[in-house]
Formats: sequence, structure tokens, C-alpha cells
Amino acid sequence: MQRREFLRLSGLLAAASTCSSVLPNAWAERAPKKILVLGGTFFVGPAVIDALLANGHTVTLFNRGVTNADLFPRVEKLKGFRSADQNDQDLSALSHRRFDAVVDVWANEPEVVASAAEFLKARVQHYLFVSSVAAYDHREFAKPGIITEQAPLEPWIGSGRTYDRNKAESERRLHQIIGERLTIVRPGPIKGHSDRTPDLLTWLVRAQESGEHIAPGDGRDPVEFVDVKDVARFLFLAIEKALYGTFNLTGKSISFRELLEACKVATRSDATFTWVPQQFLHEHGLETDRALHTFAGNFPFWIPEPQYQGIYRISSANAFAAGWQTRPFDETAFDCLSDFYSGLLPRPNFLAAAREKEVLEAWHRQS
Repeated sequence: MQRREFLRLSGLLAAASTCSSVLPNAWAERAPKKILVLGGTFFVGPAVIDALLANGHTVTLFNRGVTNADLFPRVEKLKGFRSADQNDQDLSALSHRRFDAVVDVWANEPEVVASAAEFLKARVQHYLFVSSVAAYDHREFAKPGIITEQAPLEPWIGSGRTYDRNKAESERRLHQIIGERLTIVRPGPIKGHSDRTPDLLTWLVRAQESGEHIAPGDGRDPVEFVDVKDVARFLFLAIEKALYGTFNLTGKSISFRELLEACKVATRSDATFTWVPQQFLHEHGLETDRALHTFAGNFPFWIPEPQYQGIYRISSANAFAAGWQTRPFDETAFDCLSDFYSGLLPRPNFLAAAREKEVLEAWHRQS
């Protein structure tokens, strides 16, 4: 696909998908609500605000007024400062306000999350928190089968990553503070507009460039991610329908072969992806992202290690049963590529073309 054609099509898709993704007719006539968004100016927040505003709700932003302060010029903005120490924070701008719902997309430090919740619990009816599938006990990812919302969380005192333990502990404290008026969402890897992690972009660019590229493994390894607009769609749905409880938001698990085929279809590509076993790649110095401790290395999204694959086998059945719908992959791909062509994302170049060609030639010689 040529760049000019892509930009033309992406404009049409953007206009169509905006209308279809944030304007569900079944709820259009419901009374607007007053909704407070904590943070809201970086990645997930703007998508949530777009969905709420497009459906006629009144949104108030509360943050420091530092990050992307020029966003949403027609939305009420209150400035303040959250802190783990209640005596050090400034939530005074919210002191005399009441809201139908609050969406916390800002923090993952338990003390900060809990401090705001304590302050707001009597001022809001519905409390929504954006957690993560990373909150699950990492030992669950080594087990076969599907992970549901009932799986154990990462212990506060343990060997898990700080981010993971923080999200899990934030959930536990919110349950203690808010009780049954709480909705927690656990997204998987979030992709789409404004995503700054070039994992999906890497495969889209490789597909768009045509030619031959390495496809790692045998194509059967799982992969799972969710569009940022779909996360926003569910939060909007939860507010509209008063959905309480915990919901995984991971989309549907697919194979790596299906991912690469979807990238080819989305970019109208004639690229060839040649499947190369992990052992051969290892022998030629091309390691997995896990081994390299990066999110977008030689082969983004690819997790061949069985002890970690559970992160891509998380069920969103409860969210779908509640009425959640997800965007087609093509729309996520176009949003990602639009950011790239508009200059918001740098070109992913972790695996140099010459190096990839060298390993492919070696594979063909021995196969």
C-alpha cells in the first residue's frame, strides 16, 4: 500500500470508526452524567474523555495541569496534586463537588490511589479504576488454561515487579474503601492511537515494506492485546449500565500466525513471513524480547516461553457478556500507522534489515 493511499483510507476509517465506536444508539437518550476523570491527558484518559463527551456526558478533569495541558479546551479542568501522604496532597478543588462517577486512569501507587479514594468516597456514586492484567500473580502465567477474574493477584510482599504489585495492592485497597460501588478493569497490552510502544507498529511496518521477513517460531504461540478505544468503550459502558465488579479487557487470544496475517491484510501487503524456529534464532543471536528485557525488540509480542504465555490467555468473557464490543483489527492498525506517518512515533529499527536478511539467508541454506 502506498503512503498516499494509506492516508486517504485512514481518514475515512477514522471518521467512520469514531462515530461507530463512541455513539451506541441504544444509550443515546439516557440522562447525561457528571463524571470526574483523574489524570486523563496521556494515553487511556483522552480516549475515555472522547467517548464520554461524544455521548453527551459532562466531564471534569483533575490533574496537575502539566501533561498535555492544552487538550480538551472546552472541558472543566481542576488543578491539584495527589500524594501518598494525605497531608501533602492538594485535593481542595474537589472539596465541594459531587459526581456520578469517577474514573482513575492516573496512578498505580497504592498509597496515592487509596488517598484519593478516601477523599472522594462520599462524593461519588460509582468509582472506576484502570488496573492491568499485570496485577495477576505472575505464577498464574505458567499454568495451562484460561485466566479469569477469579485468579489470585500478585502479593504485596513478593518477588513480582513493582508495577505489578502496585496494581494488585491498589485493587485490594480500593475494595476496602469503596466496597460494592467499585468497577475495576484489567486491560491487556493496550494498542492504538497514542500508544508509544512500537510493538504492533513493528509488524505493521515490516508487512507494509513487503519483501521477506522473519516470522519467529512456528506460528502457534498466542498473542492478545486490546485497542485503547475499546478500553474507553467498556468504561463508558460500565458507567451507562452501572456495571460493578472486575472485568478483564484483553480482546480475544489469537495465534502469532493470525497476527501476522492480519497485519498483511490491514496493509494490503504481499510480504512473505518465513517461520524460523526459536533455537535457530537463538544460535544466530536473535533473542526474544523477554531475554532482552525490552517491550519491542527483535520480535515484539512474541512470547515462546511457556512460563509466560498465560499473559496472552486471559478471558474477557465477562466483559463481552455485559455487552462490550471491540473494533476490527484494521482500525487499530490504521490508528497505529497514522501516528507513525504523522510523526508521533519514530520508526522501529531494533532489528536492522541487513541483519534480518543475513539470518534469513542462513536459514534458507540449511533448510
